[in-house]
Amino acid sequence: MSVRTPLDFAHACEVALRPNDFDWAGHLNNSVHVQILEAGRWQWGLALGVDLRDSTLVAVVLQLQLDYLKAVDWDPVGRVVVRTAFAEQSTYSFTLTQDIEQPDGTVVARGRVRLGLVDRDTKRIHRADLQALLDVPGRAA
Repeated sequence: MSVRTPLDFAHACEVALRPNDFDWAGHLNNSVHVQILEAGRWQWGLALGVDLRDSTLVAVVLQLQLDYLKAVDWDPVGRVVVRTAFAEQSTYSFTLTQDIEQPDGTVVARGRVRLGLVDRDTKRIHRADLQALLDVPGRAA
């Protein structure tokens, strides 16, 4: 059996919507999309076995591109699906692609986020070695 790595691992998770996630027009607020993507990134990392909650490393957003494709209408107990996949890596950053979908599979937003790793204590940037992240001690995912 082969070991999964960030390079070949895609992940989907559901994110619950809250009543206050919607604006006065009855649509999912544009700023909430960013929070939903972050929840998807955490779930992607945990599913991959990367848990930075107890680590001195912190993933920081360096760049975010977000295309809003379709409105999500008022549903205070609704859910969306976030699909996260590895896209590319450079020496000091890595990029993920993320889609937000309605439960029927309709893509409502498409994101691309470039992340860097910073030491929480020293504030120094770290190389973006995703394979090494798999060895970061943390909580059991």
